[in-house]
Amino acid sequence: MRAPLQNRVRELRDARGLSQAALCAKVGLSRQSVHAIESGRALPAVDVALRLARALECRVEELFGSVESETRVAAEPVGKASAGRVALSHIAGRWLSYSLSTDGIARSADAIAGRSVRGRVDVELLRPAADVRENLVVMGCAPALGLLADRLNARPSSGRCLWLTRSSTSALEALDRRQAHLAGVHLVDSKTGEANLPDVRRLGASRSLVVITLASWEAGLVTLRGNPKAISKVRHLARKGLRFAGREPGSGARRLLDHELARAGLPAQLASRPSIQASGHMEVAHAVSLGAADTGIATRDAALAFGLGFVPLAQERYDLVVGRDDLDDSRLVRLFEVMTSAPFRRELSALGYDVGQCGARVAEVLAA
Repeated sequence: MRAPLQNRVRELRDARGLSQAALCAKVGLSRQSVHAIESGRALPAVDVALRLARALECRVEELFGSVESETRVAAEPVGKASAGRVALSHIAGRWLSYSLSTDGIARSADAIAGRSVRGRVDVELLRPAADVRENLVVMGCAPALGLLADRLNARPSSGRCLWLTRSSTSALEALDRRQAHLAGVHLVDSKTGEANLPDVRRLGASRSLVVITLASWEAGLVTLRGNPKAISKVRHLARKGLRFAGREPGSGARRLLDHELARAGLPAQLASRPSIQASGHMEVAHAVSLGAADTGIATRDAALAFGLGFVPLAQERYDLVVGRDDLDDSRLVRLFEVMTSAPFRRELSALGYDVGQCGARVAEVLAA
């Protein structure tokens, strides 16, 4: 049987510094058509192949070649490499793998990873390579990102949206390393009180970034229903025997806790001695609901999800950060369409989010 055709359209477009929109204009095709060709879902006619080759200053033979169907690929592990089930993405010309050994038990895998050798893992694909190449990776700690991914995945497309729970700082760092397509952040600068932009600027990004608002939320202390411990202030964390679920350094919740402890005149060391360490708002709320902790800082929607009490501490803006050169990527175009749709905004409102600025472009941060 003849081997399928694979193309280098996206690779050569990136190498020439052309956006997808610019290539569309050069060859007279729609964005949907070019995206289908780049993803391998459509085979161009001879005249289209010639136009693409001229626009990308190469021969047709360089652009399209017959290759064997991929069943195994070498991937760069994101985070600690481990054998077993992994999700995959294809960003900036290389495969990336994300372990599903802990927080991904309810998510189906793209591949099974073997041993790590010299910073790479050999993975056996469980989905067609052309589909997995289209995966969109979103990192952040907002539960709303899970809802957004779920709605996006309900739409017909070859890839899927993968929401990976990470702190705001970790998400930004992954975006800068081209290990994610989009980072969700809620980081209030301790000196200026400005939301998110100081941290995006401090990142010293190698490319220009765009900051777009998802929503605003209330962050505060979650408690058991009825608040049996009568927890109403952060200073109550200093009570003897009170157990709290903490968040990791680099998270917005940890930064809020540090700020509130300083305001209350309490030692900063309290934040580093939690009864239990959590990795997201939902995990904090879950720990409190199970009785593993008496309180912790999370968002109002996390409290609602587990039927908990809530003591508000701050109103925060949650922004999404994306590379400016990726804004015309059809996957991100679809994501922002879903995000600003009336049904999604209504759902977020029902969870206590303020969606008045949803989709607003806050700023563009130029490359350092």
